[in-house]
Amino acid sequence: MDATREFVSGMFTALGGVVEATPAGLDALLPADQAAGLALPEEVRVRFDAGAPEEPGTIDGRIGSPLIDRLVRQRLGSPPMAALAVPAELPRRLPDSLPVLLNAVRAGAAAEVHEVGRYLKADVRVALVGDEVRSVLESVWVRLVDGAAVSALRVDGAYPVAAAALTDHERATAGATLRDWVRRRATAALGGALAAVQRRTRRDLERMADYYRSLDAEMAQAAARARSAEERARRLAKQAALPEDLAARRAQLRERMKLKLSAHLVAATLVETDIRRFELPVQRRAQRGTVAMLLRAGDGVFEGPACGACVAATVRLYLCDEALHVLCDACGQSGRLDQTRCRACRTTKADPMRLVVDDPTATLALASA
Repeated sequence: MDATREFVSGMFTALGGVVEATPAGLDALLPADQAAGLALPEEVRVRFDAGAPEEPGTIDGRIGSPLIDRLVRQRLGSPPMAALAVPAELPRRLPDSLPVLLNAVRAGAAAEVHEVGRYLKADVRVALVGDEVRSVLESVWVRLVDGAAVSALRVDGAYPVAAAALTDHERATAGATLRDWVRRRATAALGGALAAVQRRTRRDLERMADYYRSLDAEMAQAAARARSAEERARRLAKQAALPEDLAARRAQLRERMKLKLSAHLVAATLVETDIRRFELPVQRRAQRGTVAMLLRAGDGVFEGPACGACVAATVRLYLCDEALHVLCDACGQSGRLDQTRCRACRTTKADPMRLVVDDPTATLALASA
């Protein structure tokens, strides 16, 4: 009850309300717009003690009540975000070894520009919902200027600042990167839970196969021992229904083992740091373009451009033949990057996630079949 009272009081205070504790609960005065959003009157009296007498206009504030559900939804729907600035270290020059051009060459000297880089650290709760719920908390770092997924910044010496709010472009790029991360990386974060589901499903299928195999043999023996043609026909009819019954059981197991993967943004941190951008002219066959390398002055890490397929920042890169799209080692297909092969030139629909389990019942040979 004390934790629930503290949560409700904190939410009302965060919404701009005035809260006063009472023996049975609390009284609050909320701003008109916030009260309307929660479907509450401006003057609220909340009780937490089940044994307290009910008074007219009093709202139930215990766990499971509509008030708690609305406050929890509002709290989860607007995760908190802090803003930090990272002090710059001494500047460094772009080494000749970066970037590593795997199928292109440099076409001139790099031009240097100083700017402020903005990064978002997103704390994402990834949950796997099936017959039980498994979840992990992961941190994803996003470069807001282009949505590249980058390595974690060192923020040991960071200090809080009043940074500007995210722009529409930054929100769109961060959202796209996080959705892509969930599609590509969330299953790896929940690898242990998925492996457990696979083992359990495989075990159930093996037991099902053994059961129907032995049941088929027993029914065949019973039909052979039948003393009359009518009894034999009846037993053979039961045996002939086994494949249909097995298919129904397999469908039930498949439905029971369906999983739902979800991700929820718990909190975010906006980090600003000084950036040195190096614009490097490059050439791929007859095509000329530029590749940007960034030096994070806060921790001295060099970052490359975002891969056009997986959005990961890469310093080892391929350039496609037509539009000079940047592709990382994993997406570059060893440099065979004409327009039909470049994953950045053609938009492909993402394959749905599947949990593949070997099914011994699929090849089970029943005598009745």
